[in-house]
Amino acid sequence: MTQVHTQMIDENDGKGPLKGWHVLLMMLAFFGVMFSVNGVFLYHAITSFPGEDIKKSYVQGLNYNDTLAARANQAALGWRAEAGVQGEEIIVRLWDAEDQPLTHRSMVGELRRMATREDDRAIVFRTRTKGEYASSVGALAPGQWLLRVSIIDGETDQIIFNFDKTLIVS
Repeated sequence: MTQVHTQMIDENDGKGPLKGWHVLLMMLAFFGVMFSVNGVFLYHAITSFPGEDIKKSYVQGLNYNDTLAARANQAALGWRAEAGVQGEEIIVRLWDAEDQPLTHRSMVGELRRMATREDDRAIVFRTRTKGEYASSVGALAPGQWLLRVSIIDGETDQIIFNFDKTLIVS
């Protein structure tokens, strides 16, 4: 007959039994880390982007019929515009419905950095040549910029033409 040797395996490896309060502490630690990380992300999301792209968007929504009428009036004009960066200037060119350059127009704009509001600025254009307007903006940081331009009627001070242009600066 052969004799079988068995070893006693010590189930108590020096750590003690797992108790309910151990599990509770592990769960609290896990969820505490999760809430802390989410809180940090939430703080940075709220402070880095205000969430509103257009000022007073609620009021604009209430006056949306006026916006539609202004767009229809602008489309009836048949004007065309193009814009770009040339050195440290922004150049805008305007044409009427018959492809004739538009001259002597009051034009203002807003240059916005897509990633942050720190570099946003209002700009005023001056006439350079027939149908061409320029504004000196200095050296722009590389990246994507949004140019919003408004042409204002000199007699009524009403905006008669708007356009947006995305500018890529490298």
